[in-house]
Amino acid sequence: MFYYFKSVCLSKRTGTAMLLVITFVAILNCFYATEISDCHNKRYKYVQTRYGTVRGHTVNNDYIAFLGIPYAEPPIGNNRFKAPKPPQPWTIVYDANRTTKCPQKGEGEEDCLVLNIFTPMISPETPIPVLFYIHGGSFIMGAGPTAGVEYLIKQNIIVVTINYRLGALGFLCLGIKDAPGNAGLKDQVAALKFVRNNIAQFGGDPKQVTVYGMSAGGASVEYLMLSSMSRRLFHQAIIESGSATAPWALDRNPSNTAMKISRLMNVPKTDFAKILAEHYKGMPVELLTEMTFEYYNNLTDGTFGFAPCVEKYTGEEHFLTRAPSDILKRGKFRKIPTMFLFSTLEGLYLRSTEYYELNYRERMESNFLEFLPADLITQKDEVRHEIAESIKRFYFGNRSDDIVVQHLNYFGDSLILHSLMTSVEAHSKCNPVYLMEFAYKGKIGGYDYFYENSNVAGHGDVVKYAILNKNPKEEADKITVRRVSSLIGNYVKYGNPTPSVTPLLPIRWPTVSRENVTCLYLDREFQVFSHPYWDRKTFWDDIYNTSKRKKKH
Repeated sequence: MFYYFKSVCLSKRTGTAMLLVITFVAILNCFYATEISDCHNKRYKYVQTRYGTVRGHTVNNDYIAFLGIPYAEPPIGNNRFKAPKPPQPWTIVYDANRTTKCPQKGEGEEDCLVLNIFTPMISPETPIPVLFYIHGGSFIMGAGPTAGVEYLIKQNIIVVTINYRLGALGFLCLGIKDAPGNAGLKDQVAALKFVRNNIAQFGGDPKQVTVYGMSAGGASVEYLMLSSMSRRLFHQAIIESGSATAPWALDRNPSNTAMKISRLMNVPKTDFAKILAEHYKGMPVELLTEMTFEYYNNLTDGTFGFAPCVEKYTGEEHFLTRAPSDILKRGKFRKIPTMFLFSTLEGLYLRSTEYYELNYRERMESNFLEFLPADLITQKDEVRHEIAESIKRFYFGNRSDDIVVQHLNYFGDSLILHSLMTSVEAHSKCNPVYLMEFAYKGKIGGYDYFYENSNVAGHGDVVKYAILNKNPKEEADKITVRRVSSLIGNYVKYGNPTPSVTPLLPIRWPTVSRENVTCLYLDREFQVFSHPYWDRKTFWDDIYNTSKRKKKH
């Protein structure tokens, strides 16, 4: 039974009996259902989950927000690096208005495995589709957004955002039970299971869940597609500015990473994984995250430090047992519709700050080998020099080009675009795939004062027009927000971002085929073209083929 009750401010004359009746009805609302208003006209919504009742609140009469719902036990003590466990049930109403972030850069708290659910103001008559968003941040930063979803909610969908463990806490991979690896990705699976088991109570359809991620979140989405652990937990994917095949998305020597970072914390050198895990388990989280970030800031080979790994057998359920490139090559992954998004200048925001602050240009000119992607597997110096010279000629041979843009193109291509296009090719062989280049640069995208003259979008800009950091004020920004939200909303609902031609979306977005890598181009207007930046993509194909071929010899 569901009750709707709007309270009135009681006067002193109200009798005790009436007060008791009102209190009793209000308590019933907490356990059975839906909405209640207080004297200040702020409405709340109560939902009964498998673990207990949660109370959400309205936001500007745009949507109802349930913030900070636990989807797993706090991963502390002996569980610091292990797979998450289901949350303990709660007996009193959980006030879902908590914001937190997982430990990063010396801040945050380990009791951070929470998700946020945003629903329309009016409960739907039938279950509606769900968008499940995974944030980026190089696997060491970020948190699930807790606001800015009003334009997506207008599409009549539910939005879920999550936190997951970062840095060593999420990706310490020592191949033992105390630190098997990929805890952060297993957190994402646990959050998806919570959605599957509880979203119907919020009005959502557990059989219509689209997973969307940006940068490291985009790589996470592809990992979820490649892992058997997440089977049947979602049915569509959106991957923005990242992929599981990127140089930074896989730690190829995780024990070495753990040993290097432990030395920054004055941990005695040890080759025993169990002893190293004990040191990490006892490390103050502030120091651990500060040293992880310091290590990350000194890397130039496209890696971020702690990252997903191929797990060794520990007797526990594995998330990943093969390298992503191997899984894609074998075709042993989930065959589901996928949308890939990238920005015109991926190196902008991704590496533009380092270019200026860390003297990348001068350091690259003196020793370019230091900046080669880590997954170029050849160990022969002469081959590495040959590859470096080829790259320098390709990107910097024409001195009439804007040298800053060429550097940003180098980083964007080597760290994002090439691997993303490689994944597009692999998935489009067996899945419906949509591909979009986002070029629009307005007032609510990323801002880099080091390169403020750029007139194109940078890394991670698409999602900023779907989950807003600030309200659009200029008309062009408002239109772009509506367009991006409509494209995503249509895809979540229908599996097709442009099911019909409208004044807002005046063009059909075709899927990628084996013969034609079709791409939608979105700036102030729409275009459709083929094989985006294919000369740069095939250049990197040749670089990797050369590296592998000469490695064998």
